[in-house]
Amino acid sequence: MATRKLILLRHGKSDWHSAAAADFERPLNGRGRRNAVQVGRWLHFYSIHPDVICCSSSMRTRQTLALVSTELNIADAEVNFIGDLYHATESEVIRIADEQLAHHQTVMLLGHNPGFELALMHYCPDVEVPADGKLMTTACVAVIALTPGEAAKLEHLKRPDEAFDL
Repeated sequence: MATRKLILLRHGKSDWHSAAAADFERPLNGRGRRNAVQVGRWLHFYSIHPDVICCSSSMRTRQTLALVSTELNIADAEVNFIGDLYHATESEVIRIADEQLAHHQTVMLLGHNPGFELALMHYCPDVEVPADGKLMTTACVAVIALTPGEAAKLEHLKRPDEAFDL
């Protein structure tokens, strides 16, 4: 069986000062929109294109997906909005990822912490947590290679506070 890729993408920075009535409805702020565009460009530059995208159904994840998708030019990817990804636990993120990886070569999950950060550490237990203690900041993208019979390999971990080298 060939190597499969799992892309974990945390939503862009949300607007805490919006008039949203609930956390679920909070939109992206300006920085969140800019970072989502950068992530899409970076993924496109490195030819990391998902076959399927599973996205939390919250407002900020939907907006992140729209901006990333425009830059990544992935109109042919299957997109599923999954309510269970909204504040999913580590085990829920892993379950969804493994279900999708059984049928697709490259899977992107777009959602929230702490579940995404914990899932990353599950797949790649040797990943170094930065000095600030935040492994997956908003708009952080992790690309994990999964080859049967081998340990998962973290190919990329890009945070928006790092330069998106294109």
